[in-house]
Amino acid sequence: MSDTTPQAIKKKDLFRKYKTNLSFTVIEGEKVDFGKIFILKKKKIMIGRDRGNDIVLNDIKVSKHHCQIEIRPAEELGDEQIVITDLFSTNGTYLNGRVIDTARLKYGDKIDLGASILLFDQSDEVEKRYHSTLRDITTIDSLTGIYTRRYILTELENQKTLADRYRRPFSIVLLDIDDFKKINDTRGHPAGDEYLRHITSEIYNCLRENDKVGRVGGEEFLLILPETDSRGARSLADRIRRRIEESELAYKDIWIRSTVSAGVATYTDQSDSSANLYELADNALYRAKGQGKNRVVLASVTTR
Repeated sequence: MSDTTPQAIKKKDLFRKYKTNLSFTVIEGEKVDFGKIFILKKKKIMIGRDRGNDIVLNDIKVSKHHCQIEIRPAEELGDEQIVITDLFSTNGTYLNGRVIDTARLKYGDKIDLGASILLFDQSDEVEKRYHSTLRDITTIDSLTGIYTRRYILTELENQKTLADRYRRPFSIVLLDIDDFKKINDTRGHPAGDEYLRHITSEIYNCLRENDKVGRVGGEEFLLILPETDSRGARSLADRIRRRIEESELAYKDIWIRSTVSAGVATYTDQSDSSANLYELADNALYRAKGQGKNRVVLASVTTR
């Protein structure tokens, strides 16, 4: 049975009023976060670096659970308030340049967390869709629905920064469809596009929650595998290779099949660079192609 007391009704009205209007926009921070808009959809949300938060910031200076935003009803504070509370973060929570423990938010306030800044304001649905569409254009590949080259390479650099800080290895896989040009030449570009989407789905179904994949070329993909050593990365790449080898796409009245080759490199040396890691994976991919395709090759050297 629902609660129809005046207090309960007031809480519901408050949440209904706020949840469609209040937003937090990242106006400064990591490139992968910049421009993101988060709409307040619950009476209490958590902000931090950990993936379990409601607002996740890819900023190494942000604590795993940095701060909390809460709608506090009128009967608690005399009038409706949106309150921010620091959760004993390492680098502190700042509101308009001043460190706070707990403070009330007002429209236009700027929340500093680590190297990131969130703008607290109102956002209607039209504005939200506009910014969402604008962001998708720059981060999501329109054909496959995975990350663009620019976004995934930025994420590679971010992953290197995290690996340096926590001294944990990570690996990347460069994967290329073998003889993809033949599909376009013999079946047509629409068939080729459909096969690209098919391959993307096969790759995505093999990844873990924290793994990332982007399209870095016409038929080339980059996979970023956090906290994964060379053995684990090679195993995953080979699982993808076998899955694609055994699959086929029904397109109109034809069946399309192909294979993939992959190069794997692992980042373990803090003096190394993400560009060098990418080059090592690319060289390993080149060797896989030269050795007959449909195979995974591990980079022979991962540092310089």
